[in-house]
Amino acid sequence: MATISAVLRRGEPRFNIVGQKLPDSLYDTDEQISPGLVRRLRGYALKQLASAGFEVGEWDCEVYTTDSDRRPAERVYCVEFINQKGGMLGLQGIMTYRGHPSLDHGLTVDCDRTPPSSNPIPHGKRDGGGL
Repeated sequence: MATISAVLRRGEPRFNIVGQKLPDSLYDTDEQISPGLVRRLRGYALKQLASAGFEVGEWDCEVYTTDSDRRPAERVYCVEFINQKGGMLGLQGIMTYRGHPSLDHGLTVDCDRTPPSSNPIPHGKRDGGGL
């Protein structure tokens, strides 16, 4: 069970030929989420998922934010738990109050993901699909 964290920056908005917005490109920054906040966000997500009937405590965990342009107290965080088969359950849009998770936007589900322990976030550009 690995836990990694990242502060990501959104790239410039892109549009296709008919004006539809394309997925955002995400770039890794040199910033880190504090270990204490990562622990609190992970615990909050585990509690919320357990109350919804999901036991993901043994899965790899990724904690990230795409709000690098905001102060840490104003950022919105996501916590994703990824199993070895590529299934992902997570909690998105987690807001904090004085460094403690206090509100979220709900569950997120995805498949065909690579667990963080086998493919950590590379430095530089990262595809925004699925985030």
